[in-house]
Amino acid sequence: MATPANSKDAGRAMAKEITASLVEGRLPCPIAFRTAKKLDVIPMAVGNKADDMGIKISNCQLGCFGKEKATHEELADMQVSPAIAEAVHGSLVSSKIPCKTAWGVAQELKVSRRKVGDTASKLDIRVSDCQLGCF
Repeated sequence: MATPANSKDAGRAMAKEITASLVEGRLPCPIAFRTAKKLDVIPMAVGNKADDMGIKISNCQLGCFGKEKATHEELADMQVSPAIAEAVHGSLVSSKIPCKTAWGVAQELKVSRRKVGDTASKLDIRVSDCQLGCF
């Protein structure tokens, strides 16, 4: 589906797509990204529209929030991959790792985004600059 040229129509189309994609009243992060791709817009546009609609984003793919967030106990028992730790440390901006950069680390190392996010958490490194605008 192509985004309508008229911005008002584009906003309506995005709102319709978001509403149709809700899970338990929230928009899961992976679905927000699929919606952005489908509508050929940046993820931040979907996040902003969801926010304007009073809809919360759920299930961050990096594990920063949502049902799949690692508990302190799980992180305490987690073994840190030296390769992921090195990549995370090498990607810091003001002592944090930007969301988009964390995704890149996951892709480069062929590991899950969640693994990168959990590694950052275990190393007491925060993820910043959410691509959907959540933080």
